Amino acid sequence: MSSITTSTTVGSISSSSYMGQYTGITSDTIDQLLQSDELRKTVIQNKIDKINTKAQAWTDISARLSNLTSKLEALQDEGTYGTKKVTSSDDASATVSGTADSMEGSYDLIITQLATSSKITGGVVSKADGTTKISTKDALGYSGKLTITNGATDGSDTALTVEIDVKATDSLKDIANAINNAKDPSDSTGTKGAGLKATIVNNQLVISSEEMGDRTLTIGGNLKDSLGFKDSQTTKGQSAKFTLDGIDMTRNSNNPTDVVDGVTFNFKKADASKTITLGLTNDTDKELSAVKDFVSQYNSVMSLLSEKMDVGDPSKEDNTTGALAGDSTLITLQSNLQSMVLGGKSVNGVSASTLGLSVDRNGTLSLDESKFKAQLAKDPNSVKDFFFKDTSSKYATEKTGTGYTADFKKVIDKYTSTKSGSEGIISLRKSSYQSEIKDYNKQIERITEQIATKRARYVTMFTNLDTAIGNLQSQFSYFQSQNSSSNS
Repeated sequence: MSSITTSTTVGSISSSSYMGQYTGITSDTIDQLLQSDELRKTVIQNKIDKINTKAQAWTDISARLSNLTSKLEALQDEGTYGTKKVTSSDDASATVSGTADSMEGSYDLIITQLATSSKITGGVVSKADGTTKISTKDALGYSGKLTITNGATDGSDTALTVEIDVKATDSLKDIANAINNAKDPSDSTGTKGAGLKATIVNNQLVISSEEMGDRTLTIGGNLKDSLGFKDSQTTKGQSAKFTLDGIDMTRNSNNPTDVVDGVTFNFKKADASKTITLGLTNDTDKELSAVKDFVSQYNSVMSLLSEKMDVGDPSKEDNTTGALAGDSTLITLQSNLQSMVLGGKSVNGVSASTLGLSVDRNGTLSLDESKFKAQLAKDPNSVKDFFFKDTSSKYATEKTGTGYTADFKKVIDKYTSTKSGSEGIISLRKSSYQSEIKDYNKQIERITEQIATKRARYVTMFTNLDTAIGNLQSQFSYFQSQNSSSNS
């Protein structure tokens, strides 16, 4: 039994006593007197715990919905559609690639000559003071201009001339960079490059045309001789020569894109005696995988919603319910998602059902893969447009569009948005929870202060009572002793 030490004076007698020594009232007794107040705190704390459980449930739901949004965005991505499977009988010699619009096909290719660039190589450059052993980063000491003219030898395009201003502090590397960064003087936007490439080999400037084939490169300007082009060496470029399905062709590129619509051929090695077979077929695996991921995540979301809404078995005494059982907001969310999953406007006869999407009596979404592949083979562009048609402007920072995924995302965003000023339902609900918890915590603080005040009052009251009884007993004992002495 615990007790509290106290000291008091009654009349002229000073004594020390303990709370509970005479009354039997201890701190445990005071705890029992305060039990109802502590119970009030417990009731409020239980309310806070329930709110936290609800808030966590909404956090879990928000995370699942965000994952569902990412699956919808995958179905909006251009890269999901129209991908091609490519084959080559000799990857070291040539490969092929295609766009979403390119047709399937097989091509027999013979490469007789690879395309090369025309280039002009200057002599070894020394400094203006005659120093020959230099670094490509050393200032050369020359000031003036270097001009470069680049044009097709057969006159099929207009020759382009660029002028490079050279300062005394410029090095060979600075001059090469200036050439590489030069812009087409005829381009008013100043964004189109001049089509020149400069490298440095053995302190010699090598300038080539980025466009392959036979082109004429001419060097001029008052620094022509100083920068090694007095006795320059010219290498003539050539076109690629090849036969595709028996048709002889030439192109000024080893990656021609204008031979077959939407198809790029990549030439790597010439061998007139070898026929390379290239194949291009539609790859539906990516689209199928994206839709399957969406189906799986949708079912995951709906499963979680059912779990949080579960009312259990009310007939059982120990019945356990979901954290959000009976929540009208959650019921509405579930209903909205159910109505969306088989919705969406039909595009050229393509709809959720024609793509093989269906829901069973338990609400589980499934995909008929053969039905989906058949529709994709029949009209791939309509499948793509059904899911999403991009309507974004050229300089838009956010993607906008129409279609099944856009409508689905709008429903989800209404719940999950965290943008300031347009917060979603979940964010607002959680803010409301935090406000409730804040109010409940203030109530607990007030009750805690009240309990502390009551405890102090009880301690003082019962200590004084014990002290008074102790003093009375001391006085009684004193009177008894005095009376005995008198009788004697």
